[in-house]
Amino acid sequence: MNIVLLSSNITNAGGTERIGIGLANELINSGASSVTIISFFGSNSPFFYANNRIRIVTLFQREVPLFILFPILIWKLRRIFRKCPKRSIVLNIGALLCPFSIIANLGLSHRNIVWEHFNVSLIFKSSKERFVRYMASRYADAIVTLTCKDKEMYLANFACKPKVSAIPNFLTLEIKSNPDLKSNKVALAVGRFTEQKAFDRLIKIWSKLPSHLQDWRLDIVGDGEDEAILKGLIADLKLNNVHLIKTTSTIENHYEEASIYLMTSRWEGLPMVLIEAQSYGLPIISYDCLTGPRDIVKDGYNGYLVPDDQDEEFVASLIRIMEDDKLREKFSLAAKEDSTRFNKAAVIETWLQLFKSI
Repeated sequence: MNIVLLSSNITNAGGTERIGIGLANELINSGASSVTIISFFGSNSPFFYANNRIRIVTLFQREVPLFILFPILIWKLRRIFRKCPKRSIVLNIGALLCPFSIIANLGLSHRNIVWEHFNVSLIFKSSKERFVRYMASRYADAIVTLTCKDKEMYLANFACKPKVSAIPNFLTLEIKSNPDLKSNKVALAVGRFTEQKAFDRLIKIWSKLPSHLQDWRLDIVGDGEDEAILKGLIADLKLNNVHLIKTTSTIENHYEEASIYLMTSRWEGLPMVLIEAQSYGLPIISYDCLTGPRDIVKDGYNGYLVPDDQDEEFVASLIRIMEDDKLREKFSLAAKEDSTRFNKAAVIETWLQLFKSI
């Protein structure tokens, strides 16, 4: 079995890149004849660990809008595809890449899979997003969503010729911590500093905590275009216990140090950070955006799901979990146990069965 993964930029430090490289590593370990990652932009040095048997090819170093490069990208991809063994599996990490791979594969025999990483409701925000999903629904050989809700939305909005499957992300970190009560007064959030992750909402929520909880610390790990805005907000609110920390390849150190995980995203696919936090026994408080958190957080069992935009309820949930050690311990144990649903071996077997079926 020969696998070719397509990424817009495999050097990025996001959850999409983490799980993409994680899948590539596991496919090599599972006996794939060859695994190649084609990165449209960036370098040949991904942020996350990649097995040295994985071939990484970068088409352009500098990022420009994909559709401006359409004919050149098609030409470069086709040159690579022609050298791949017949009936290789082409796996697009994100639906936006599928028009390039579908057209570059014309007349060849490779099988094309579109792997969604955002919730399908976002496709209605632009004609470009709708077009690439239309291409996927007509010309791909399979479509993979992260959640069953996304699968339902795909089938409801498109006349899908390919098989549509829901395959969750799997844990990519080696878990070292024990599911004991986390006693450090540290809350954690991880992600890009962008509108999607809504860390501005989180910082405002943190500013509403009562004075007797000011010995707690909030660490937000990431980077992105909104960094200056977030720093300004922290300064305006005079928050000395909120820290922005640069993205790191050893995020497990932060999971081990924290006692609570917080998510205020406006939208998600199936967030890797929640799965990872859960596996480290972190109780989670998250807004219940359309897809993602509800597949991981069971309200009142391993954390709290808060209706979207209900800031006061989020604050109340946060205070409750900070003040109650026994509740935190109960959620921590449940989180650790529930994380086994995202066992690597089971998810990889689902991928291998999908490859065989096409």
